[in-house]
Amino acid sequence: MDESCIYCIEGHWNYGSGEVDPSVEPILEMLRRLKQWPYVRRDCATHSELKYWINEEWCHCLEGSILYFATHGGPGRISLSHAEGVTLDSIAETDCKNCWVHFGGCSVLSVADDKVKEFMAESGATVVSGYAVSTGWTDVTYPPAVALELLLFSSAAVKKVKLHHGGSRHKVLEIAHDLKDRFPDCGFKLHTKESLGL
Repeated sequence: MDESCIYCIEGHWNYGSGEVDPSVEPILEMLRRLKQWPYVRRDCATHSELKYWINEEWCHCLEGSILYFATHGGPGRISLSHAEGVTLDSIAETDCKNCWVHFGGCSVLSVADDKVKEFMAESGATVVSGYAVSTGWTDVTYPPAVALELLLFSSAAVKKVKLHHGGSRHKVLEIAHDLKDRFPDCGFKLHTKESLGL
């Protein structure tokens, strides 16, 4: 792409059905129609598919893009499908220099800050965000991650966050503080290189 974008890797939500349902695409499409973020979304159920999309497409996204993992998850890992999980250590091999990595899966960032620091140091990511608890997408009995993510990405566009310019990182932290106040039950976490001492 010739501009920064949201590059979304979406796992299979309903294990065994062969379908991605529900999908995050309507949220991405809303952001596109608002002229806030262009996006690419790819279905992904296996580690080999993940490596393919990362190596063939993500690598061509411009600095300042957001790598968005819309998957199930657990502490320190994402789940692409019932049989396929990927650890943060494995994902850290991805080149994310001056980019933002957002983990949409439950509890992926329920790990020590040192683990996130290692991830950022190896991948080169400028910002890493996600959840430390179980959240919901369409299930209203869980904290509302869908609303938080819409505001997260929209706010980054409205505030003109430029990840490859260090001065914009304070804007990201302002957005994070606001969302933590609005959605205290989501266990939302956001780290920048500076906040982790990198």
